[in-house]
Amino acid sequence: MTGGYDERCAADLAAVCDGRDLSRADRAWLARVVTGAVRPNRDKPLWDLAHALAALAKATKARNGRDLVTLALDPGLATAGAVELRFVDSGAADARGPVLGEDWRTSWAGLARLLALAEFVLTAEDLAQFAAVTGWLDDLAAAPDAEGAAFLSKRLARHLSAYRNDHLPLAPLERRFRAILGFLAGRRAFTDDDILAFWRSEMEAGERPGFRTVAEHFVTFEAGAHLVGGLEGLSAPVSLDAHAGWEERIDAALGDLAASEPAETLAALLADWPEGPKILTGAEREDLADFLRLEPFHRTRPLTTLRAASFGQVQSGIANRLRRGGGGAEVTERATCAEAESYAALHERAVALAAHLARMLRIAAALRIAERDGLTPEAQAALEAAEADLRRVRRAGFEDRAALAAGFAAAETALLRLADEAERLERALAALARQRPLDAAFAADRSVFAAAFAAAYAGEAAA
Repeated sequence: MTGGYDERCAADLAAVCDGRDLSRADRAWLARVVTGAVRPNRDKPLWDLAHALAALAKATKARNGRDLVTLALDPGLATAGAVELRFVDSGAADARGPVLGEDWRTSWAGLARLLALAEFVLTAEDLAQFAAVTGWLDDLAAAPDAEGAAFLSKRLARHLSAYRNDHLPLAPLERRFRAILGFLAGRRAFTDDDILAFWRSEMEAGERPGFRTVAEHFVTFEAGAHLVGGLEGLSAPVSLDAHAGWEERIDAALGDLAASEPAETLAALLADWPEGPKILTGAEREDLADFLRLEPFHRTRPLTTLRAASFGQVQSGIANRLRRGGGGAEVTERATCAEAESYAALHERAVALAAHLARMLRIAAALRIAERDGLTPEAQAALEAAEADLRRVRRAGFEDRAALAAGFAAAETALLRLADEAERLERALAALARQRPLDAAFAADRSVFAAAFAAAYAGEAAA
């Protein structure tokens, strides 16, 4: 795996396409099937392949899977004309192409494409699964009917799904995306209330996902939607060769997506906070993590940030009690959300954190410029204000000036970033408060979350 695309997958596709000298259209079709870009049912080509192989097993009176492997690996069967010439009089086809019973048929061109797919399945990953797939074909040759074909299609679907997970960087993300995209009816844009509604639908379905977890999935969905939008052209029915630099585009786009994964950047800054003076206490770091873990939603969707910090914490408490089998208030009591932290209180906490980080920045600046001569009046006034801040701080490590300067220097990059994001959070929450009173928003949400918790955890009342 390199930064964005899997060279193993590219090599597997190239081996089949070049070996069979496929047309540009057939190359594009095979790539779409392998990557799962066939809609509405990505497994339909595998269902067709299984039925085509069953029809060929009947037509050729295949004794075992090896006979079918021989057909699949024959580069002379790469075109519609070649397969028609070979099988038109086989007894398992009509003038238009092969058939299996009354429910399945394909064209000669379709059969040629399906044989290319069969070669890919057999030879991918340097024939790592060759023996297993051949064994499946043995089973089909023993019973080449619709039932045997249906069973083989399920095996092939699981096999190719595992291949995608191993070799396509977006495959793990897509599992999250499909449920969200289906809920949004194909929309890529969404609101805070869409996130809440999706979580409620999952709760009602008995899944009981954490609200914060769902919000994190929407963070990734949003980043992925931007990526897909930038690469939409690659899904058009033309060869990848027509897209100059497509490998570099995928590399760069997936790098951007990885950087946008929830909690990757800001949480990493907090987790790796350097040892030394207590610029941030453990409690302050935890508070910042609560607010910033859904990056960038603390800037763009502050209501979701508040919901996760308040009611996500309640749900975490319920889950922890159920996991431990006791401790703290009972599930029914927790589910009322009576102990949920109000949005107004969370807003006050965010303001305090932003003010604290701003003060730490002033102190860092004072330590950096204190020894300089010839300061402007403005710089001198700022220095004096920062020195006053420093004298008021009563924290471990702030007594030794030299050690303190070294500690701030070690944390400088992280401190600048966190202070900037905390200020942006404060601005976003202030704008939200102007749009809708936080007390009213909290009361409305508490009713929604309490009802969802009560319904989802009703069976845990005695826990």
